[in-house]
Amino acid sequence: MPRNQNTAAQRARAAQRKTGGKYTALLREATTDGPPKAFPFRSLLAECSTLPEVHVDWGYNDPEDDGSFPGPVMFESALLGGPVPCGTVLALAGALSGLELRGDVHVESNDPLAEAIVSCAGRRFRLVLNQDLLYELCQGSGCPRRPIDDFRIPYCTGHLPECPPEKLIDMAEKWGDDVRDAFEDRPGEAQAGPQGDYLVRAAVGQGASTKVAAALIRYCFTDAELIDDVHRCDEEAMAVRHGIDREGLRLTTVANKEGYRIRSSVDDSCVVCGNALTRGLNVWPVPPQFCSEGCAPPRPPAWESHPDPWVTKTNPIV
Repeated sequence: MPRNQNTAAQRARAAQRKTGGKYTALLREATTDGPPKAFPFRSLLAECSTLPEVHVDWGYNDPEDDGSFPGPVMFESALLGGPVPCGTVLALAGALSGLELRGDVHVESNDPLAEAIVSCAGRRFRLVLNQDLLYELCQGSGCPRRPIDDFRIPYCTGHLPECPPEKLIDMAEKWGDDVRDAFEDRPGEAQAGPQGDYLVRAAVGQGASTKVAAALIRYCFTDAELIDDVHRCDEEAMAVRHGIDREGLRLTTVANKEGYRIRSSVDDSCVVCGNALTRGLNVWPVPPQFCSEGCAPPRPPAWESHPDPWVTKTNPIV
């Protein structure tokens, strides 16, 4: 810890010696100034690996406690302003291993000895500060919920519909890749699963369900015109064709149910002009609450896929 650095933990311990109060309560009071809001990821890992273990006064005495469960190994972090479990930091290091110690940690919120919400490399995490635990969070701003999938669909069910069509398609392709790998030994049985259903439902509200479903099918299986080249066995090729037809019908049903649900919520009338909304022909080219592109709001600017942070080398260590 840097010399003369007046951290919240130091202030809390000084107050405890002076008043005899509970350390956990005093630590929360001492964080009004707060630790830094951003710092290099490697600095947190350096603290974890070099600072000595500290004992935490949890504010209670259990006469039956024989010390068999001493709690997590903690160190006192100047960056997070209090005791932090080593296991939580090591779990974060594992989740961000592709960064190779590059990148900054941004602190969204910090409740000492409870939890801290941080983000790094476009991913958000809940650091549990009283156990060796780490949870990945939805990438929606300030969202406390878990994502549908930590890596491929990093949004919760509430924030996924807010993503533009291009981003939904990108997530569908990545999820489909994982599905195809999982069903490598039986490719005809591949299915997008509940995760794919969430993507299709979100895309219905953007008028892009057909494109998202097509991306899921193409990446879960393969391009229809390449089936015979990829699957040389006639029986396997036939199974893949059946799988594509089956999954296409299933995803169409998912899209239709969501489209009709949205239309029912607006009494089957266009929310702009009031015209009656007729049932579609298994496609939803515009959001279901609008009767035509003329009534639908303009499309947001096209979303551009950013470089993969796990392969892009930035901010070299100096």
